[in-house]
Amino acid sequence: MIKHRILCFGDSLTWGVVPGARDRHAAEWRWPVVLGDTLGAEALEAGLNGRTTAYDFPGRPYRNGLDALPMFLEQYAPLDLVIIMLGTNDLFSVPDPTAEHVIWGLRHLTRMACAPAVEPGMPVPNVMIVAPPLPCGVPDSPYPFAKVTAQIEAHAKRLPALLQAFADEYGCAYFDGSHLATDEADGIHLSNDTSRKLGQQIAEAVLKNGALLA
Repeated sequence: MIKHRILCFGDSLTWGVVPGARDRHAAEWRWPVVLGDTLGAEALEAGLNGRTTAYDFPGRPYRNGLDALPMFLEQYAPLDLVIIMLGTNDLFSVPDPTAEHVIWGLRHLTRMACAPAVEPGMPVPNVMIVAPPLPCGVPDSPYPFAKVTAQIEAHAKRLPALLQAFADEYGCAYFDGSHLATDEADGIHLSNDTSRKLGQQIAEAVLKNGALLA
C-alpha cells in the first residue's frame, strides 16, 4: 500500500526546538512525526529555525522560505499535501512588521506549492495553511534577536483571521493552531505535550477537510 506523502514546511516549531534551549524534541514529540503516525502517512520534516515566509532574516542566512520551498517540492515529489506553518519569524525580521507581511509571503509560497516545477505528469499537491501558536512576551527572553514586543503580540493576534481569509481565497485547507499556548520558558516554542497535540489536531483537520489527494 502506497502511503500519502506530506511535506511539513515551517520554522523552529516544525523543527522542534525545546523551549528556552537549543535542543531538539525527540522524534515522538515533534508534530510532523505525530501527524504522520496518526494518519499512517509519510510526513517529511522541512523545518528550519528562523525561517520566514519570504524575507531575509538579518544575520541568519538561508531563512527565506521562497528560496527553500521549490527545492523541497521537487526533492520530495510526488506529494499529496503541503502544510505551511510560518509567519512568526516574519515579525522579527521585517522593520515595522505587520500581519500583512505574513500574508504577502504566504501568497507567493502558496502559488509555488500549487504550481511546483517537478517532472511532467506529477500530481499537484493540496495545500494546508496552519496558523501557528501565538508568540508571547516573557521576562529575560533567551533569544535577544527574537524578543516578543507588544507590537509583535498585537499583529500575531491578527494572523488567524487573516490566514483563514487567505486560505478561503486560495481554496486551501486551514487549521488554526493559535489556541495552543507557547511555553513560558521563551514565549515562542512548544512543550512536548503541546507539540504532540498540534500534530494530532492537524491530523484531525486533514481528515475533516479531505486535504489529502485521493
